[in-house]
Amino acid sequence: MAASPPQLLCAVACLTVLFVFAGAESIGICYGRVADNLPPPDAVAGLLAANNIHKLRMFDSDPAALNAFANTPLELITAVPNEALPSLAAEPAAALQWLAANVLPFYPAAHIKYIAVGNEIFLSSPQNAPFLVGAMRNLQAALQSAGLQDAIKISSPHAASVLANSFPPSQGAFDPAIVDTMKPFLEFLSETGAPFMANIYPFFSYLGNRADIPLEYALFASPALFVDGGLPYSNLFDATVDSLISAMEGVGRPGVRVVVTETGWPWAGSDGQAENVGNAMTYNVNLVKHVLSNAGTPKRPGVGVETYLFDLFNEDQKPGRDFERDFGLFYPTGQKVYDINFSP
Repeated sequence: MAASPPQLLCAVACLTVLFVFAGAESIGICYGRVADNLPPPDAVAGLLAANNIHKLRMFDSDPAALNAFANTPLELITAVPNEALPSLAAEPAAALQWLAANVLPFYPAAHIKYIAVGNEIFLSSPQNAPFLVGAMRNLQAALQSAGLQDAIKISSPHAASVLANSFPPSQGAFDPAIVDTMKPFLEFLSETGAPFMANIYPFFSYLGNRADIPLEYALFASPALFVDGGLPYSNLFDATVDSLISAMEGVGRPGVRVVVTETGWPWAGSDGQAENVGNAMTYNVNLVKHVLSNAGTPKRPGVGVETYLFDLFNEDQKPGRDFERDFGLFYPTGQKVYDINFSP
């Protein structure tokens, strides 16, 4: 485990290894804030700028953060909470009001690229799933009224559990229980040119199925390949992305691109065999190299997958198992938890 960080916020200029994104705009980072020890948003903006991090996923539309990130190179994902979906779906006026309060005062100084409508709705808030597409369509109409429909895209991040089958990738298929909602959702994405947002965690797949998933395969560290329909696979990340693509093909939407809105590996936890600094560093370092190579996946070779690492900081107030609080790449001081280089 890494040494304890100093107590004072260190100057970000002191970081010995910087995050470098030159010529590689497909990597971003998530800004989870379920914590009581994080630096303020203006300090976060400085940390990101000092490390050349140009893409940030927010899990809210906090005005202080949006103001702090204005007039910076950051491309932002801002978010609509799950509980807001029923009202947004019921009233076009509610969508207009949401846009007027959460986007228009900040755009274009804050470069909002995507609006994420809910998060993992089928997994964490299934009661609101029937309102998803209606809320998205009303928000799209609000964007059109402001002339922003081409500048800002609307989607909704889904957990990989939307798949009823994920192996082999060519047989990827959505859970039949959600297909009636997934079809109009994908129709909306196709109409608007928005991406399918997916939260993909090989860590959780490995944790739940160690008997069948080698650790090296989850960590991008496996020399072995398996071949599916003539396509070679060497890591679980690519296989999961391609399973989602196959699932979309199966419901008649083969052209929708995938953006991975969360992926990562915890560096601490009660089961140190899986959750440790070495595994976290191996996964994230190998992932970054893979994404920045623009190799794509076996089903879509050469098509880079825009990807957001989880998480910028540990979140010490997050519920759930202990490792849920230890995905951070930085301490609140600005020090890195472990060494990682984001240059190609």
